[in-house]
Amino acid sequence: MSIKISVTGLAKFMKSGPASQRTLLKTYKFQTDKNGNKRPQIVRYSEARAAIKKYHENDNDVATLLSAVSLLQKKEAMNPNKDSGRIRDNIRAIEAYMKHFSKNNFVVLENPKPKYVHASVEVSASPDLFVEDNGVRKMIKLDFNASPLDRDSIKVILKVMHEASVSKDIEVKPQDVIYLDVSRNEQHCGEKLNKKLKKDIDAACETIEDIWPKVKQ
Repeated sequence: MSIKISVTGLAKFMKSGPASQRTLLKTYKFQTDKNGNKRPQIVRYSEARAAIKKYHENDNDVATLLSAVSLLQKKEAMNPNKDSGRIRDNIRAIEAYMKHFSKNNFVVLENPKPKYVHASVEVSASPDLFVEDNGVRKMIKLDFNASPLDRDSIKVILKVMHEASVSKDIEVKPQDVIYLDVSRNEQHCGEKLNKKLKKDIDAACETIEDIWPKVKQ
């Protein structure tokens, strides 16, 4: 049975100490509580990601993003005491994308679901956007967080995504695997060769395999 973790989760694991690593793995290992009820999976920026994808699918019609913001504002007004912080974060994310990246003339392609597999660990590495940009196919990971992710973690995410794409015969060059830090208007691209980083990633997967049976609910 494979151990499943997200690429962002793997990056966090590699930057964490032993106690934090076990806490992180616990969230992946136990999808239900002690009563057998499935834990809710809340994706904080789901509305922002959906709006941006729809925007590019609609030939970069900015009205798509403006409409998404308006709907979120109405949603918050109707339920001011429910989820308002998350809704405001999605509004901020969409507005930042409009400001910094709305001129990207992407053609949205069907999103692949590549996985990076080492030992018994399966790392999901699907992009938020799989696009064609002036004839070049690109895998894009979107980051809307208010606080920046450290560069080492970004490198891990980009490396895993590219290695996973190779295993699935998705023809994307390392430099066309992109981490788009929307909030800070920054773009990070994958690197061609980084054998040490791959060894570190594989070692982290082996550590996860070793720790996994010892993680208790």
